Amino acid sequence: MTPTASSTSLWLRGDDPKPGPRRSYTLDEVADVCVRLADAEGLNALSMRRIADDLGTAAASLYRYVDGKKDLLALMVNHVAAEYDYPPLTGDVCIDVFAMLDQARALHRRHPWLREGLGEVVSLNLGPNSMRYLDHMAGALVQAGLDANATLMGISLLSGWVRAFAGLEAAGFSAPSMGESDHIPKMLAHGVYPHLTALLATTESATTPVDNDAVFRAGIEALLFGIIPGGGRPSGS
Repeated sequence: MTPTASSTSLWLRGDDPKPGPRRSYTLDEVADVCVRLADAEGLNALSMRRIADDLGTAAASLYRYVDGKKDLLALMVNHVAAEYDYPPLTGDVCIDVFAMLDQARALHRRHPWLREGLGEVVSLNLGPNSMRYLDHMAGALVQAGLDANATLMGISLLSGWVRAFAGLEAAGFSAPSMGESDHIPKMLAHGVYPHLTALLATTESATTPVDNDAVFRAGIEALLFGIIPGGGRPSGS
């Protein structure tokens, strides 16, 4: 039985084109319009009519490219994934993972809609740029000797941390060091919090700088520690 367009990957429908006039635009051109609209106005700005107007065509003609909003989001996620750089793998899992996830965090800052968009894109609709990201992350993690299941689970956990942290930052999350805020010390004076009091009484705990960058990297390190024996560092490092 030949699959319908809705059950076939968006990227594999070239062998099963819909009837009608020949397409006038590429998928990348459609994606570019969608990304520009969402960057400027959010995902709510996306509609077939709005996209078609920007392309200079009729809204109905877009259904020769996509089946609906989920397809549009898949196009958009794949489109912005082209912004990644892929440095050569070093053999140090931490370095190689940080190199990609630092970029992923920056990608979320440039495209605030991306967090929601990724939540709608399933593996069936991963495009070639998204597949290249997945491939590079797999290359980074398999250096630790993980099997396929552990590797894919690790990529999912690490990418999920980026999405979650992007959501926190979009909501205004800030992690100042203890030296930059007197709220907690003042609260300690009005209650019984023995563990916090003892912890913050040490000079090191009270003065260690903490900011969003440090929290982001600490989250990655904690995940790697759980995913990979030794936290991903080669033996002897």
